[in-house]
Amino acid sequence: MTDFLDGVTWFRHSSIRVRRGGVEVHVDPWGVKGEGHADYILLTHPHFDNFSEEDIARIRGPNTVLLAPSTMRRQLSDVDHFLRPGDLIQTDRIDILAVPAHNQKRRFHPPDSGWLGYVFSVAGVTYYHAGHTDFLDSMRGIRCHVAFVPCASDYTMEFREALKAARACCASVLVPVHWGDQGVSPDELLEAEEIFSGEVRILDREI
Repeated sequence: MTDFLDGVTWFRHSSIRVRRGGVEVHVDPWGVKGEGHADYILLTHPHFDNFSEEDIARIRGPNTVLLAPSTMRRQLSDVDHFLRPGDLIQTDRIDILAVPAHNQKRRFHPPDSGWLGYVFSVAGVTYYHAGHTDFLDSMRGIRCHVAFVPCASDYTMEFREALKAARACCASVLVPVHWGDQGVSPDELLEAEEIFSGEVRILDREI
């Protein structure tokens, strides 16, 4: 049986690296450890813990493809693709779909921000990185093997909403991110697994 998390590393907050099928993908690189050069860097929004120019410069090579929300044009000029929700990029190595990511009632990630989550497929596995968001009805239209969902209740969704999000997108595996410094504890996540029929995997942060 395929382990969908082979090659997956969580660094801190929402910083995820996926190495699969000879492709290295980083989402919101921050605090990245170890060697490597990204083939693709996906940025969700411009908050300091999601948009680290130092980390981007360190892992970006001459052939790295950088993607960001179209509303980040003021922060970035040297970007390969500025995306809006619903935009799709397809290559022979990866498919990347930009999806909405925002708060419903909280003020931190407003609906008109144009900020993003991403659904991307590499070597037969589809990952959904939700970005910083509350539960959205649009998640019901997503299908993935792995869902990386934030669980810092002050800024994004709380843990039961995260499980609801994983169920909505029919994920086989939920990987909670953006927790620990604030928000939910892993024990609380595991206690709530009855909301989600798949597997909850608590990753150790690379520190």
